[in-house]
Amino acid sequence: MYSEILANEHEKHEKIIGTLSKRFTTYGYKRIKTSAFERYDLYSNVRTSINQNEMIKVIDYTGEVLVLRPDVTIPLTQQLVQLNGNLPEEMRFYYVQEVFRQTFQENEKIGKTQAGVEYYCPSSPEADAETIMLACHALRDVGFSDVKIEIGYAGFFTELIADLQLTSEQTAELKTLIQAKNIVEIGPFLEQLSIDQTVKEVLEQLPLLYGAPADVFERLLNLQVSDSVQQAIEYLQETYKIVELYGLKKHIVIDLGLINHMGYYSGIIFQGYVENFGKPVLMGGRYDALSEEFGIKLPAVGFACEIDSLVKAATHKELTERYSIDITVFYEESRMKYAIDITNELREREYRVISKPMKHPLQIQDSLYTIHLTQQQNQLVEEETTEFVDFKHLLDLIVRKKGVPEWTI
Repeated sequence: MYSEILANEHEKHEKIIGTLSKRFTTYGYKRIKTSAFERYDLYSNVRTSINQNEMIKVIDYTGEVLVLRPDVTIPLTQQLVQLNGNLPEEMRFYYVQEVFRQTFQENEKIGKTQAGVEYYCPSSPEADAETIMLACHALRDVGFSDVKIEIGYAGFFTELIADLQLTSEQTAELKTLIQAKNIVEIGPFLEQLSIDQTVKEVLEQLPLLYGAPADVFERLLNLQVSDSVQQAIEYLQETYKIVELYGLKKHIVIDLGLINHMGYYSGIIFQGYVENFGKPVLMGGRYDALSEEFGIKLPAVGFACEIDSLVKAATHKELTERYSIDITVFYEESRMKYAIDITNELREREYRVISKPMKHPLQIQDSLYTIHLTQQQNQLVEEETTEFVDFKHLLDLIVRKKGVPEWTI
């Protein structure tokens, strides 16, 4: 019984990875891999890197300190930079890899599978909106209907505190209070600091700048902010307008108190939630300055899904597909060759197909369509039975019945 549970869990894990990978390729992404071990210096020398206490360190035979891959974005960016700058203006990559971080929490695994995309391109609302669309599309593909994407702007907080003389400890505490939307303690904390009253008022408002885009943008009109902060707001508004064109209005929440723990994000940031699961299952954003740590300008936007979180979220609802097979082909012995030909052609078009000799009574199959090949006729069976004359006719029928997947708003 325990082995069956493990097998089901693994099957769900692999099914989600397959679904995400397929969706990424439809947006033009190509799969890449980075090394499981990286030099410790790669992360320790990057100012915007992850917490070094979270890294799993090992020592190789030469005495050099290595770390188990805690992140994919940093080593991939370095690899691209090392290609001597002979890079196209736009590159799209996706990955499915383990990342390893010390969590210091009970029952939390050190190694977690992530599936993500890295879109290297000039900063623009169009590129960011498309990436947010892909994030939403991917979660919908997995089977979740109530998807929420919270969008913030990393530069908003950074610009607000840019001229403040805050220590790293004070900055970290302020971030924690804003992320927790701790309205009660933010005021007293800011009172201890000698900062401009206007900036103080905006910082106090940050946890409240959360909700429906129209409401948040309206509240922003009443705030006095610097020109750089105003530019960040306008960029966010322009991105949202394009996101709305994609038909995602009901899926979007604006959260200007959103602060990602990965320090390299510099512009739009976002995280994805699904129904009945309290933690984000997807996190990402724009990181235009990361490549400059390696001496070249290579702006990018991307996100990563935690597969384990998606699997856990899937336990709260039935995400298994209605059919595990697209088409089952039943054939009489005299039609075996034709059955093999049809099966191969359908698989080449990425349909999931099995074929079986015809028996009476026919076994009920877990498939969307059934094909019956007898000496007398060829039949496609779904809710009704339709005869087809050749493979092209069969494909026309399948496409006509299945239709184009509709993006339900």
